[in-house]
Amino acid sequence: MLHKIQENISSVLEDMQMEKPIRVARSFIAASALAEKVNADYDLGGLVSCKLFSKMLRTQDNDHYLVSVSNGDQYVARIYQEGTQFDRKESDYLYELDWLLFLKENDLPVSYPIQRKDGSYLGSVLAPEGIRYFSLFTLARGQTLSVKDPEQLWIMGNQIAQIHISSNDFETTHERLPIDLTALVDKPVERIKAFFADENSQKLEFMLIAAEEAKSEIQALIENGQDTPDAWGPIGGDFHQSSVFFNSFNQPTFFNFDHCGPGWRSYDIAAFLFNSNLMHQSNQELSEAFFAGYFSVRQLSDNEHAAISSFLTIRRIWHTGLFALTEGLAGHTFIAPI
Repeated sequence: MLHKIQENISSVLEDMQMEKPIRVARSFIAASALAEKVNADYDLGGLVSCKLFSKMLRTQDNDHYLVSVSNGDQYVARIYQEGTQFDRKESDYLYELDWLLFLKENDLPVSYPIQRKDGSYLGSVLAPEGIRYFSLFTLARGQTLSVKDPEQLWIMGNQIAQIHISSNDFETTHERLPIDLTALVDKPVERIKAFFADENSQKLEFMLIAAEEAKSEIQALIENGQDTPDAWGPIGGDFHQSSVFFNSFNQPTFFNFDHCGPGWRSYDIAAFLFNSNLMHQSNQELSEAFFAGYFSVRQLSDNEHAAISSFLTIRRIWHTGLFALTEGLAGHTFIAPI
C-alpha cells in the first residue's frame, strides 16, 4: 500500500515538472530577500532591513519598501513593475534617474537616487513575471500637500515652474517614451475599447467623442504657428498632493516621478489640476494661489493657456485607460469614474 502511494506521488511530481510554469502577472519581492540585495549592492554604512509599505495591489503600481540601516539612516527602495505594462525598457528608467539627479544638482527639492557600489543607480531582480528594475531613493519626510492651504499651493506652483525652467537644460543619452498624443489618447482609447462591455456602449461613445475632440483641439494649437519655445520638455507627468511632502518649515520634497518624460508643460499643469481636483474647490483663491506661484517663475503662452482645458479632458481619458489595463487590476471593479 505504501509503495503504491509513493508511486502515485512520484507520478504527480513528474507531471508537475513537465508542466509549463504558470505565468505570473504580479509578484511581491520578499522584504528579507530585498534587504540581502541592497546589502550586496549598496554601501550604506550598516546592515539593512526592509519593510514593504505599498498599499495598492494593482499591477501597474510599483512596490516601495522602507529601507532602514543599522546606523539610523532610512531610504526608500522602489521595485518597478515588469516593463511591458507601460512599454518600458531599461533606458526609460535611466532617463528618470538622470533627470532626478539633474534636478538635485540644480538645488530642486526632489527625492533622488542613491549610487550603488559599482557607480550605477539602477539594479534589477529576476521576478517570476520577468526582470524588474529597482533603485534606492532618499526618503521624503513630512506631510502631504494640503489643497486647502494657499501658501502650500503657491509653493507647489512655484516649484513646478522651477522644475520646468531648469529642465530646459537637461540632457541625457537615455531615451524615454514621450508623453505625446499617442501615449495620452491613442493607447488609452485602445485599452478602454477592449475593457468596456456592450452595456456601457453609450458611455464609451461619449468618451471616445470627448477624446477625439480634445485631441483635435491640441493638434490645432500645435499647428497654428504660435510656437512656444519651451512648451515641450521634461515634465513630472503626475504631480499631485500625495507626491510631495511638506516639512514643518513648509519646505517641499517631490517624489514618485514614475510617469515623467518629455511632454507638454501645460499638460503637467492640467494633470495636477485634475489630480488635486483644484478647479472644483469652492474657494477660487486656492487655484489662484497655485497659478500665482507658477507665474512668479514662468508665464504661459496663449497656446498653453488654451491647451489646459483640452488637457484636462485628455487627462481623464488617460486616467481611465490606466485602470483599463488588461491585467492592471487586482479585481475588475476599480476603474476611474466616467
